[in-house]
Amino acid sequence: MEFIDLQRYSVFVISMLVIYLGNTFYKPFSKQFYWLLTKFIGYSLISILILLPPFETTQIMFILITLPLSLITSLFSVEYSYMKYTSRSLVFFTDLLALTMIMTFASKYLLELVLFWLATELVGFILIAYDAFVGVNPEAIRASLRYLVFSMIPTDIALFTLLALTGLNPALTQYIWRLDLNFTHPVLTALIILGFMSKAALIPLHFWLPDAHSMAPAPVSSLLSGIMIKMGVYGILLLTNYTIDIELAHSILIASGCLTAVYGGLQAIFQEDAKRLLAYSSISHMGVIAILTAIYLKTRDPLAYYGIIAYTATHAVFKTTLFMDTGVIEVVFHERRIDKLGFVYRVLPLESLAASFSILAMLGLPPTIGFFAKLWMFSTVIHEITLNYIYLLVLLVLSIEVALSIVYSAKYLQIHVKPGSSVEVSIGGFIKNLVYYVLMGSITSLFFTPVIFIETSREIVGDVLALFTLLLPIVVILLIGTYILIKEIIK
Repeated sequence: MEFIDLQRYSVFVISMLVIYLGNTFYKPFSKQFYWLLTKFIGYSLISILILLPPFETTQIMFILITLPLSLITSLFSVEYSYMKYTSRSLVFFTDLLALTMIMTFASKYLLELVLFWLATELVGFILIAYDAFVGVNPEAIRASLRYLVFSMIPTDIALFTLLALTGLNPALTQYIWRLDLNFTHPVLTALIILGFMSKAALIPLHFWLPDAHSMAPAPVSSLLSGIMIKMGVYGILLLTNYTIDIELAHSILIASGCLTAVYGGLQAIFQEDAKRLLAYSSISHMGVIAILTAIYLKTRDPLAYYGIIAYTATHAVFKTTLFMDTGVIEVVFHERRIDKLGFVYRVLPLESLAASFSILAMLGLPPTIGFFAKLWMFSTVIHEITLNYIYLLVLLVLSIEVALSIVYSAKYLQIHVKPGSSVEVSIGGFIKNLVYYVLMGSITSLFFTPVIFIETSREIVGDVLALFTLLLPIVVILLIGTYILIKEIIK
C-alpha cells in the first residue's frame, strides 16, 4: 500500500465521520441549520479524492455526477425520514449508499472496487426492503429479493470472474485502468457483459428494477435510479481498457439496448403509479446509454463517449429530482396515482416548477446538459450510418424512444397540472424545505454543462461557455416567468 492510498482512505473516513456528525446535529422541525452545513462540508471533503492521482476522466466524471446529487439527496432524506417515518435509520443507510457508490467510482485497485461494489449492493438490498423492515409495506421484501437474484448475483459473478482472472496480487497493487487483461473468449466476454448489464437493468435482466425503485423510500429511489444503475455502465466502460471480444460485446449491447429503450418507454406510458412510471422510464434511458456504449466499445468515437457521459448526467439529474418529487407528493398528499392527482401546482407551485424544469432538461432544453446529451446521441449514430446500415434501425429506435419519453413525461406532469383538478390541503412550513431540495436537484442540470465540457472537450470549452452564459439568463427568465404564471393561475 502506497502513502497516497492512506491519504485516500483517510479522506473517505474523515468525510464519513463529518457527514454522520451532521446527522446527529439535526433536530426535527427546527430552524437550526448546523447539520446542513456539516453535511455539506462532509460531502465537499470527499471531493478531495479527485486531486489524488491517478484518475481517469471516466472516474472523475462519475464522481462529479454522483457528489452533488448525493449531497442533495442526503439533505432531502434527513427531513423526509422524520416526516414519513419519524426515524433516523433511513438517513444512516442513505448516506452509506451514497458514500460506497462514490468510493466504487474512486477505486484505484480492482479488489478495492469489488469490495465497495459489494458493500453498495448490500446497502441497496437493505434499503429496498426498508419499508418491509419498518412495517410500512411487506411487499418490499419481495422486491429486494428480486433485486438480489436479477441484479446482485449476475453482477457479482462478473466481478469475481474479473478478480479470478486478474489474480490477487495485481488486483491489490496495479491501477485498475492499467491492468493487462484478456477476455477474448466469447464465454468470458458474454459473462462479464451480461453481469454489468444486470446492474444497468438491461433486457433480459431488467425484472428487478420496477418493483425495487417503486417500493424503496423516495430518497433511496433517487440514488438507485439516478446513480446506482450507472455502475453497470461504469463497469462496461472499464472493459474498454482490456482485451475482449468486441464484436460480441457490441452485438449484445446494441440488441439489448434497442429492445430495452422501446420496451421501457412503452411500459412507462401505461403506468398509473408515478414511481413505476419513473422506474420504467429509467429502463428506457438505460437502453439508450447501452447503445452509445456499444458504439464506443467498437469505434472509440469521442462523440459516443461524450454522449455516454452527458446522457448519464442528464438522466441522473432527471431521476434524482423526480423521485424526490414523488416523495414530497407522498408526504403531503399521501397519494402516488396519477389519475388521483393533478392539483400539486395549486399547493406547491415551486415544486411543480422544479419538476417541469427537470423534465425539460431531460427532453433537451438548452443550455442544460440534456441538450448536449441529445445532440451527441444523434450525432454519434448518424456518423456510424455510413459505415453500417444497421444504424439506420438504431436511429429509428432512438427517435421512437424520444417520442415515447415526451409522451410519458407529459403524463407525469399531469401529477402537477391537470385541467379541472382542485384540492384543499394545508401544509406545514417545513414541507417547503423538501421542495427546495427538489429545486436544487433540477438546477444541477445547468451545473453539469460546463463541468462536462471542461473535462471532455477542452478545445471548445471557451466557445461553449460563451453560449452557456448567453443562454443562461433566458432560462432564468423562463423559470421566473413560469413561476409567476403559476401563481397567477392559482389566484
